[in-house]
Amino acid sequence: MDTDYVTFPQLLKKNYERCGDQSIALRKKRYGLWNEYTWGDYYEKVRYFSLGLIGLGLERGDKVAIIGDNDPEWWIGELATQAAGGVALGLYIDCLPSELQYIVDHSDSKFVLAKDQEQCDKLLEIKGQIPKVQKVIYWDSKGMWAYDDPFLMGFEDVLEGGKQFEQDHHGFFEENLAKGKAEDIAVICYTSGTTGLPKAAMLSYKTLLAWTESLWQVHPWYEKDEYLSFLCPAWATDQMIGFAAALMKGVIVNFPEEPETVRENLREISPQCLFSGARLWEELSREVQSKITDTTLLRRFLYNLFLRVGYKTADYRYENKKPPLPWRIIYLLGNGLVFRPLRDRLGLKKTRLCMVAGTMLSPELFRFYQAIGVPLFTYYGATELGSISMEYNGSMRLGSAGKRLPGREMKLSDEGEILVKVDKYMFSGYYKDSEATEKALGRGWYYTGDAGYLDADGYFYFLERMSELMELAKGLKFAPGYIESKLRFSAFIKDAMVVGAGRDFVCAMINIDLQNVGRWAERRHISYTTFVDLSQKPEVCDLVQRDIERVNRTLPEHSRIKKFVNMHKEFDPDEAELTRTRKIRRGFVEKRYQDIIEAIYQGKEKVSVEAEVQYRDGRKGMLVTDLHIRSLES
Repeated sequence: MDTDYVTFPQLLKKNYERCGDQSIALRKKRYGLWNEYTWGDYYEKVRYFSLGLIGLGLERGDKVAIIGDNDPEWWIGELATQAAGGVALGLYIDCLPSELQYIVDHSDSKFVLAKDQEQCDKLLEIKGQIPKVQKVIYWDSKGMWAYDDPFLMGFEDVLEGGKQFEQDHHGFFEENLAKGKAEDIAVICYTSGTTGLPKAAMLSYKTLLAWTESLWQVHPWYEKDEYLSFLCPAWATDQMIGFAAALMKGVIVNFPEEPETVRENLREISPQCLFSGARLWEELSREVQSKITDTTLLRRFLYNLFLRVGYKTADYRYENKKPPLPWRIIYLLGNGLVFRPLRDRLGLKKTRLCMVAGTMLSPELFRFYQAIGVPLFTYYGATELGSISMEYNGSMRLGSAGKRLPGREMKLSDEGEILVKVDKYMFSGYYKDSEATEKALGRGWYYTGDAGYLDADGYFYFLERMSELMELAKGLKFAPGYIESKLRFSAFIKDAMVVGAGRDFVCAMINIDLQNVGRWAERRHISYTTFVDLSQKPEVCDLVQRDIERVNRTLPEHSRIKKFVNMHKEFDPDEAELTRTRKIRRGFVEKRYQDIIEAIYQGKEKVSVEAEVQYRDGRKGMLVTDLHIRSLES
């Protein structure tokens, strides 16, 4: 890497000098139109916003918190903060005010960059609890015209302030930019907090850029590749891809119009590179499975016929072998008739690299996507270490997370915990937590807190968080996350939580997929009024039971689900049942639904719960309903 360009803002300057207004850097859909920002536009807005922040009092080392959707303003605000020598940190848009208060206060943020009225209202609610914050700067002014609190300020006003500041401080921005060093902290990323309060991992420029370069050793990126950014930039993954990769390679970053339009915008862009958590891939597969049942007899026949061919060729790839010529010819026919149109419908027609990260994904899903020609790979990493192991062509094995990347060492502790050593680049420690930093960095090996194993050929298999491995009363262990990921391969199961620690057997709490199950019920003329009503229909319980039995056939006897209940509501991050990356907070959920779990293990056939319901006309109400507990044959 060019040693003159070692920070994100310096790389932005390099692209501006090289491309100017000749190439697109960012693209955002607004009001049905794609708005483009050239490298010249990008650089100019970062310059003025950075000077505007300095004019408001931002100093080197100060923190700026950002909360909102993936928009150009987030990218501009982050780079502007860094150009001034500050440190950016992101928050998930659906953070509760209490969560927002903890992170903003803990990080000592001086300014908060917020998207809209909703986020401003949260910050005004906790204004007295975040005394270090001097201004909240919003970039979407809709609904904000009636606010006259001096605590609030518009994004455009900061830009204008920056232009005025430059008139009296010519060249100040460039001087600041030149002061940036590779060792400077670029961002603070807060961990998920599945087992307690989140920790604040500090990531330097040299670390983020080195992690990104290690990805290219196995999955090359190219200038003008398209990337659709919808992972929250509070997550380290989008810092590597949406920022580091885009700035280093000149990748075009696209932003969806709204979180709800990601699927539509994905099809419009059909990016070459796509990173997502497990949820998107699970939703896409459920949609395919559901819609295939609705299509014509001929299309269903062709799909099922060529899917078997796809699975066969995928199996060859997972054995790192080239399929024989006859299979390749038949697959080409199936690709033209079935798979290419299907990928087009999914928005993956031009996609060269798809990655899943953050949570487990069923091996059956990887095999399915490889069968239809979607290059979906998995990798294993951590906020503190970046990518550790990864799949790539020629180094694949079904169910594994590939092999370790260059510069990484892996081994297992006596307890089966994954230990990792990185040759050069790790995180810079936890902000305001020297004890946790010493624990993480002072032992030579990083203790991931994850359980897994390495096979004889060097392939790594992730099992579960050590804290979430469960042990039955007889001492046999099972991995609930692995079972849950297999359940979510079903078209009709949106989420699941498996329990059984200290018990005689394993049971599951199921969230049905309302959309797919609703369509299934309507085709069979099964009437229902609410989510609760649909979930307890005997026919729906039968439907879910068949999928659980399918999963059970792939599990060891002691890990098989013996009983299940369809829940009356979905698990919800707003109720602290899921983290912001949609990982289940097991301890909280088990405590919250303890009555349901006890009823299962006490041999009851049903349990009463009080549930809020939303009717199909939008009305809400409360009702007491019975959840039916199903037993499965051994």
